[in-house]
Amino acid sequence: MNLLRELIPSAYRQLKDLSTFGLVTTGTGGTGAASKTQIGSNLTMPADGPWSINMIHGVVAKDTTIPDQGSGGQLIVDSYSGDVNPDPAPGKWPMVGNAISSSANAGLGCVPVNLWNVNWEASGKAVLQMYYLNQLATTTGADVVAGLIFGDSIPEVRPQVFCDGVYGSFASASETSIGSITLAEKATRITGILADLNKGDASTAGEACAGYIRLASNDVQLSPGQFPCNRAFDASDGTAVGAPSSPMSKFIPVDIPVPGGAIINIYGNTTASVTGNADFNVFIAYE
Repeated sequence: MNLLRELIPSAYRQLKDLSTFGLVTTGTGGTGAASKTQIGSNLTMPADGPWSINMIHGVVAKDTTIPDQGSGGQLIVDSYSGDVNPDPAPGKWPMVGNAISSSANAGLGCVPVNLWNVNWEASGKAVLQMYYLNQLATTTGADVVAGLIFGDSIPEVRPQVFCDGVYGSFASASETSIGSITLAEKATRITGILADLNKGDASTAGEACAGYIRLASNDVQLSPGQFPCNRAFDASDGTAVGAPSSPMSKFIPVDIPVPGGAIINIYGNTTASVTGNADFNVFIAYE
């Protein structure tokens, strides 16, 4: 526990003393075997450092409609500005994808988020780049979501006490409000976040479903508050047949002090629009 933080009223805390934050970037993977492609734009840490980076994450969803093409490879992290300690190099982390489809008309492939604990210190305004190296050749580049979770310290993993949730569905690739959660008046801190992304509506061949959430509030500093979803879905090869297996879900541990009754606004983002909806179900655990 950060005792100093507990003694200072929230109104007077600096940004970095407000605990856990997240940054996300999205992009399209390469097509050639062993292609290394930067995922979206550089990730720039907020100015008020130093920061403790405690998690990195990535998920890859196939866009190809060719049944015998798998996905996956490496999630590569590079300290572009050179002020992350220790330097993450070689920075090659698992990016587990999906196998080939069993036929031209198969069930949707469900891909779990790759979420890895790390322990790096980054200075304010440090710049990191994230890359996806696809092991195998693919006709169409995959949808990739990656990012990092950081704060003034590494959050303690603790049993959850209270939990609330909201849900929403939309087809657009534009950021969309999922809803708001009003924390109980007795709430003191957010301890866990779980964002489930589902594909529960009709699927269209060639449409992957991947995304992330963003938290915002007028009552507590949450920005940058971008966090991963627990899964993504490959594009179908044709008419989806059968149900995919789903990975086990768990809360991402965070430590975000909040005033009682704080309103948390939740937004969803997807890498591309879909004909049927992307279905979000977001939960916030607190004590």
